[in-house]
Amino acid sequence: MQNYPIIRNLFISIFSVDVGLEQSEETAALERVLSDPIQRMEVEVELRQLFQDSCISWLELLDNSEYVVYPADDEMDAKEHIIDILWKKVFPGESAP
Repeated sequence: MQNYPIIRNLFISIFSVDVGLEQSEETAALERVLSDPIQRMEVEVELRQLFQDSCISWLELLDNSEYVVYPADDEMDAKEHIIDILWKKVFPGESAP
C-alpha cells in the first residue's frame, strides 16, 4: 500500500486542524504550492494515484495519529472532503474518478 507522502504533507502542513488556518488561508497556501510547476506535477501524479487506489482508507488519510484534517462520518464523506479541498483545486472542472 502506498503512503502518499506529498498529500499527507499537504494535510499536515496546510489542512490539519492543529495548523488552524481559515479556509481562505488554506486555499492560498495550496495555491502557493501549486504555483510551482514541479510541486504541482508531483501533487497531480500522487492525487491521481490516490484516486485509483482501491485499498485506500479515506478515513485514515484524514484522521490518524499524526494529524486530523476532518472527522468524517464514513469513507464516502472522507473521500468527498478530499475531493472538495484538493481534487477540485488541483483539477478544476475535472470530475474525480
